[in-house]
This record gives sequence, C-alpha cells and structure tokens, in this order.
Amino acid sequence: MDVHIDLRVVELLSSRLCHDLVGPVGAVNNGLELLEDDMGDMGPEALKLAADSGARAARALQYFRLAFGMAGSRVGGRLDELRGLAEGFFDSNKIDLVWPSVGVPDDAPEDLSKLLLNMLLLGSEGLPMGGSLAMEISTTGGGLRLEVTASGDRAALRDEVRPALAAEATADDLTPRNVQAYFTCRIAERMGGAIDVDEGTPGTVTIAANFAA
Repeated sequence: MDVHIDLRVVELLSSRLCHDLVGPVGAVNNGLELLEDDMGDMGPEALKLAADSGARAARALQYFRLAFGMAGSRVGGRLDELRGLAEGFFDSNKIDLVWPSVGVPDDAPEDLSKLLLNMLLLGSEGLPMGGSLAMEISTTGGGLRLEVTASGDRAALRDEVRPALAAEATADDLTPRNVQAYFTCRIAERMGGAIDVDEGTPGTVTIAANFAA
C-alpha cells in the first residue's frame, strides 16, 4: 500500500522531535554554564547534570532515529535488539517497560520494529502520572497481532490525539502534539494493517495492530 505523507506532516513531525529534544539538550548547556561560572561546591552537581542530560538526549536520538527514520525499517522484526534502547528511553520518563522475550514469525512485516517503537511512544503519552507499558505479540488464525498496553493512574489518550487516529484524518487535523499518532497509523497501513485503541478499562489504554495472514 502506498501511503502518502505530505509536507505538512513532515514539518509537524520535525517540530515534535525538536520539542522533545530541546529539554535534555538545554539541561546539558545549563550544566556546562554552571561549570564555567566556577560554582565551587556545585561543580560535581553541575557535571552530573550535564552528563545525565547528555545521556538522555543520546537515548532519545537513538530511539527517534529508529522510530521515525529509515533505519527503523531495516531492523525488521528483530525486536530483541531494541529492548535495551526502549528500556533506557522510557526509564527517563518514569515508565516501566514490560518486554517479554517473544518469537516473531520469519515473514513478519518489514516495519514491525518501527511500528512497535511508535506504538510504545503513543502509549507513553497516555500516562501523565507514569506507569507501565507492556508489549505482546501473538498469532491468531495465521495472522499477527501487535499490542501495547499502557497502565497507570489517569491513563487515557489526550483528546487532541483521537482525531489523528481516525481513518479519515487528514494533515489539516494535525498539530505537533498529535502528528506522531497519525504517523503510527500510516506505518500500520503501509504494512497492511490498522491501529485499534481500547480505553474501556479505567486506568488502561490498549493500542493494537492486526495483520491478516
């Protein structure tokens, strides 16, 4: 399936990425400025701030490179290679990642890893107070199901995200805060599937992608 992403989507996605990275990069600069000011006893603390923030920015860049770039498509279904990356990324967001060792069929869709990273990111946005993200892969009737469950206090999708998940969503419905949800749906469509969201259980949001045999 040929899924067209117009220039507005690219611009909004770029805005989203810059917004997510400006915090940790700015904290690195703050730590270095404190060191330059020779703050005495604050020197070790400033150095730790810079180091921790630099590591956080590096983890985010690695995650986004695979979630949004061509590199993620080349990973294919080798999910175990992503586990450490995802754990480090979400640890900074006070979210526990539940990632069991699972077998993936040899004929799994090419973008499976890319889709999973985006589904995890979408689920994390529904956890304003933190919580857990659990991923599961199953096969039914020869088809494949990829599922991410976000659980935590006040877990829910933001209202502005829902229009971006609708099948009829267009670029005009998008903002920097919901463009990633739209992008996730387009990845699933390109793979021959679709994204479904279930918020029927309080404190839980389940995001699933189903692929026929």
